[in-house]
Amino acid sequence: MNDVVRISNFSKSFGDLKVLKDISLSVKQGEVVSIIGPSGSGKSTLLRCAAMLETADSGDLIYGELPVMQNGVYTSKANMKAARNRFGLVFQNFNLFPHYSVLKNIIDAPVCVQKRKKKEVVAEAMELLKKMGLEDRVDAYPCQLSGGQQQRVSIVRALAMKPEILFFDEPTSALDPELTGEILKVIRQLAEEHMTMVIVTHEINFAKNVSDRIIFMADGVIVEEGPAAELVENPKNERTKTFLANISKDRD
Repeated sequence: MNDVVRISNFSKSFGDLKVLKDISLSVKQGEVVSIIGPSGSGKSTLLRCAAMLETADSGDLIYGELPVMQNGVYTSKANMKAARNRFGLVFQNFNLFPHYSVLKNIIDAPVCVQKRKKKEVVAEAMELLKKMGLEDRVDAYPCQLSGGQQQRVSIVRALAMKPEILFFDEPTSALDPELTGEILKVIRQLAEEHMTMVIVTHEINFAKNVSDRIIFMADGVIVEEGPAAELVENPKNERTKTFLANISKDRD
């Protein structure tokens, strides 16, 4: 299977603070990779660099056969634009346009950016909303939706772009436990459909059950990675062991 995205030797600093230190990882088609680790370990920054919301100081970024960044320098605007069509991004805070209806939030980018036919995009959006149990909220505005509904709309918005890979940045951290289950169910369903995903999450059990592979990050480096169940149940590295032990203590 081909790599959908490949990151090599990413480093990133904010002033004197080194947030990413020589990080490399690749994700294959149909693979679900979860990234776990303590706050401040660089997980979200890694995702933001992969999604070109931040620029890495050094390293390479390749989407499929498309080189987007070489040694911290973007190759061309055309490549960046083409790469942006290959991924969808779901934020922890939904990031929906408050003045757009649910439907307009979803169809705006496919119609205006990808120049697809509005009729076709609307039909696909309605299909996706039905799948998420939101077909009756088409004309609602974000402020009229629960947090869980807003997050489901933002997942539909990302899927409407027909991405090759979805990035999730802490998709449940702004939600209460009941709504968290709602979103995890949606992500699990996408995994069953072999959607390629990278999920930054604090939900360790969920990561174990839904992922092919888990990456544990701390202090800007990848400390350990491996098959999901193996890493959670039998971590090799002391730092990973401590992190997982503390998390289960917090749950007790």
